[in-house]
Amino acid sequence: MKPYSIDFRQKIVDVYKSEKTSIRKLAERFDVAKSFIQKLLKQERETGDISPLPQGGSPPPKLNSEQLVILVEIMESNNDATLEELCNLLFEKTGIAISRSTMGRITQKLDYTFKKKTLYAAEKEREDVQEKRVEYWEKVRDIDAKNLIFVDESGVNLALLRLYGRSLKGERVRGSKPQKRGKNISLIGALSLEKVVALREIYGAVNGITFEAFIVKDLVPQLWKNACVVMDNARIHQGEMVREAIEKAGAQLIY
Repeated sequence: MKPYSIDFRQKIVDVYKSEKTSIRKLAERFDVAKSFIQKLLKQERETGDISPLPQGGSPPPKLNSEQLVILVEIMESNNDATLEELCNLLFEKTGIAISRSTMGRITQKLDYTFKKKTLYAAEKEREDVQEKRVEYWEKVRDIDAKNLIFVDESGVNLALLRLYGRSLKGERVRGSKPQKRGKNISLIGALSLEKVVALREIYGAVNGITFEAFIVKDLVPQLWKNACVVMDNARIHQGEMVREAIEKAGAQLIY
């Protein structure tokens, strides 16, 4: 449909302002839809312009390329901000005001999705912790990767089971589990680039005595000259026999 001329539009605006008539009467008088009158008056009130708006095609982008870069920077530095907060932060930076729904569409087009955070210890950002990480790297960077052996513990319980399953709609998913949970099973393992060097299972928790027994009886017999055993500095790892047994076998220990 051909847009109404500017003269016709101006006449409607002039009559509305001079006669203070209703939108319904204006629509009847000029034989146009009430929605057209409403949009025209709103356009004139907000922009001072009554020219026909472009018809068809996609609406012009809300943000230009420079503003999109600013938005990405905002999201990177405030990755848990809500859409409302992103709108406010963008306005503070650029003076551009957009709605939450528009912000949602823009973030989707930029391939930014809202997901659960992957958390890490905040202490990693402390200067002293970063210095220790550098010191650790300087210790291990020149060691042949084939000589590295990593030691750690984990645990499992035989009563663990999957809590979700499939069944027909409207029917329960049924399963069984042991009535008595029983003790946890702890695993101590030593892993190199090529193989599992040593492994021991223990009923219950690992303590200093059981860990030393693993080192002396299971790990040390498998060590070779220039091997480097790496483990965290948990208290149970720091018994006197641990370092002594490893170094006696011609290997070194790094925490």
